[in-house]
Amino acid sequence: MVAFRHLRAGTWAALVSLLLVCLPCAPQSDRSIQLASAGSWHLHSRVPLGGENLILEPSHRSVQIMATAESPAFAGWTLEMRNKAPILVDSAGNPVKSLPKIVTFRVTATTRDKMLDTDSIPFDSQANINDFLLQMHFTLQVFRGIDMRTVTPERQWMIGIPANEPADERIYRVRFHLDDVRPEDRIVLLVTDPSGKRITKFHLEFL
Repeated sequence: MVAFRHLRAGTWAALVSLLLVCLPCAPQSDRSIQLASAGSWHLHSRVPLGGENLILEPSHRSVQIMATAESPAFAGWTLEMRNKAPILVDSAGNPVKSLPKIVTFRVTATTRDKMLDTDSIPFDSQANINDFLLQMHFTLQVFRGIDMRTVTPERQWMIGIPANEPADERIYRVRFHLDDVRPEDRIVLLVTDPSGKRITKFHLEFL
């Protein structure tokens, strides 16, 4: 799973109020233990997926990548224990049978915050930092049991600084049409470079 220890300090403060909704990112055994002690966890429309700190080689530039999954349908959902098993329910208390058809991911890639390199992951790239931040690609892998299918973005765009202006931070929004996805399915957002090499990945799991 994506480790929250990689999140930049400023982002920690901004996400304190949303921290409870990070439970879907935890392993199933940990989820059950935490739910058994906490009772229930209420979701918001934005689910933080964590972040990762990279060190580009040979430039030795530090890059932080963070992601959230967003859908209005998430708001009001609750993850709770029933019959000693986790269950996802809607605002009326009914079990959620399927995830929203449309989910948008917000991915921030930045060099603005200097992180400790203790847990940084090296990534080989000859691109300059501006090109590296501009050339990220995204796909989803949806797992159901041993079966996996790949979903390409319905739309991908950047917000903030225009692409034709050099910048040390890029914010992507990536929208996917999921079709039939159930709460027990596992969703993985892959972030790759132009060659298809994986830069990092983020997990969205509920049950």
